[in-house]
Amino acid sequence: MKSVLISIQPYWVFLIIARLMGWNIPQEKTIEVRKDFPKDPAWNKVVHIYCTKSKKSFNRIPKEYQPLMAKFLGCVIGEFVCDSISILPTIFITKNVYGASENAQRFASESCLTQQELIAYCGTNDFLYGWHISDLEIYDKPKELGEFKFPCQRGYNYINNAWCYRERGVRLTMCKYNDMKNSCCNAYLTRPPQSWQFVDEL
Repeated sequence: MKSVLISIQPYWVFLIIARLMGWNIPQEKTIEVRKDFPKDPAWNKVVHIYCTKSKKSFNRIPKEYQPLMAKFLGCVIGEFVCDSISILPTIFITKNVYGASENAQRFASESCLTQQELIAYCGTNDFLYGWHISDLEIYDKPKELGEFKFPCQRGYNYINNAWCYRERGVRLTMCKYNDMKNSCCNAYLTRPPQSWQFVDEL
């Protein structure tokens, strides 16, 4: 089974984990908005959270919580179960029907995004997708990217006469030609995804 690794900026990570951490904030982010979602039936619905190093986003966090959040920057800090995906046609955001759409208002409220932020994010997409956050867990010790392996998708490398995984952002380990039925690529992550990607379950 595959799980998912998702990149989220520090301020939004803060809004996701604050209540679980026992921090007193007025909002809780229970939906993560994306322009697409995993469709592979092998996905086990687990989503690992990578907290980016965005300084601009980090500076939006209330100052009293910034020292507590600093240890999460550039790490995989926890995981949640995505128990459902909400679909929002972007016409409900960009047109005057926004105010009359209960679904759009709930979508915005639970994602902690304003209408203007949703409009800026959706671009030319016809739909936005809300990943519902449930069973949130924060790791006792944040994990490094190198602890996660990209699912091995072998292709034949004629130069090295071997089967291997070739993908930007991963360390390559060649597979033996006669062992191509096994997942032997060991392609561990060296950089975070721009949005999200599949990873092998640890």
